[in-house]
Amino acid sequence: MEQNPEKRGPIEKGEKGWPVNPIGVVALVVFALVIIFLIFRPLFQQKTTILQQDQQQNAAGGTITSPAAGEIVKGSNLKIALSVDKPNDVDKVQFWVKTYADGKWQMIGEVKSQPFELNWQIPPEFQNKAVAVTAHIYNKDGTVIKDPGGWREGIIILSQ
Repeated sequence: MEQNPEKRGPIEKGEKGWPVNPIGVVALVVFALVIIFLIFRPLFQQKTTILQQDQQQNAAGGTITSPAAGEIVKGSNLKIALSVDKPNDVDKVQFWVKTYADGKWQMIGEVKSQPFELNWQIPPEFQNKAVAVTAHIYNKDGTVIKDPGGWREGIIILSQ
């Protein structure tokens, strides 16, 4: 009786068994190692600390008290006020603003004494736009607190 060789698609089983593609085996091993690395890598990573705050986090040091988030400003002047936790340690406070259209922060003023308030004369390029406002506190010891209390977002500036 004649033996029929076993066949799977175009590949036939030979005397030594099924043919093995060495490149395919190497690719499979490399793929398995990458998967294992991706699974176990987070277990060996050190925790990192975020130094600069974003709009969702609150850095210690102060809080913007004016303007309110979502405030609508009609006119050419915007009062920006910052309440500072340790005012005697402060060297200066810088006030920053960005439009949502370009997303670039611009320093609009600096105050070196209490009260830490700025009456910003709104330039024409900010009229009829939504902006975010923040501050940076520069302490006498050289430390800088960026975005204390987070950003004030969604302030709408309308022309008169």
